[in-house]
Amino acid sequence: MMHAAVLRYFVAVARAGSIRKASEELHVAASAISRQIMKMEEDLGMPLFERLPAGLKLTSAGRAAMEHAERTLNDYEILKSDLGALRGHKTGTVKIATLDSLLVDFIPDQLLAFHARNPNVDFQVRSAAHGRIVHHVAEGEADIGITFDLARSQDLDFIGAVPMPLMAMVASNHRLARAEAVTLTECAQFNLFLQLDTEPIRSFIDIELSMLQRTGRVLVASNNLNMIKPLIMAGVGVAFYTPLGMAREIREGKIVGVPLKGTRLGGLKMGILVPRRRRATHATEAMIDHLCAGLNDVASTCR
Repeated sequence: MMHAAVLRYFVAVARAGSIRKASEELHVAASAISRQIMKMEEDLGMPLFERLPAGLKLTSAGRAAMEHAERTLNDYEILKSDLGALRGHKTGTVKIATLDSLLVDFIPDQLLAFHARNPNVDFQVRSAAHGRIVHHVAEGEADIGITFDLARSQDLDFIGAVPMPLMAMVASNHRLARAEAVTLTECAQFNLFLQLDTEPIRSFIDIELSMLQRTGRVLVASNNLNMIKPLIMAGVGVAFYTPLGMAREIREGKIVGVPLKGTRLGGLKMGILVPRRRRATHATEAMIDHLCAGLNDVASTCR
């Protein structure tokens, strides 16, 4: 459908603020995208973008066109989904935004299980911090967000919430490994491994640590969980994660997750963010149910 293709180009440019970035995302030549945007502006008789040194910004006409484009593209996906359902199978692409730690085991396992039953469904998966996940779902860049039950837009619903506390992750031979629960004060006696780009969780940790007489040495701060794991297993420090990103190492006895006490970090919940007013495709609805069941299964093993 040519109209849908042009609208996808327009939406990608509007979100990226750049034809070059949209070109990289869509794997379409920048010249082709530029021609379609110019033709769209000619057809509508008004400029849709302000051409600024910092990039492209939607005009008032562009914002109106953006609302139409997003609504039309969503309706088109719903149509394809309904037609697929008439043929007896789920089709389409499900777009997921999720926390980085879930990409280690949880999301791959869930996608494999879902794919076995729904082979005609494709996926787009991106990792992000909580605030970006909220943005992606609210703006229609993702159909599903998986994150903590924290601040979010009023246009989003949070469903399938399960307890998913942050725990002190230590090596099996670490001094804290045999404790039933530990405080942040006890953790701060050791080197700490903290996460980057994980607002507001990182702020919660920083604020609570700053209230202690000793805040601990942050030996490494990184946004890459797979880098942190070997450091934990080497026994030289303590990290704070949910069990989701460490499930395999915990099962194998290489890492121990020790419950945190005396902090709100131990009372976090995780679940699924979905748009309140945007209808989901049949594939997205099925994936939401699948992920809710998966989160519940993982949470039950962590209790």
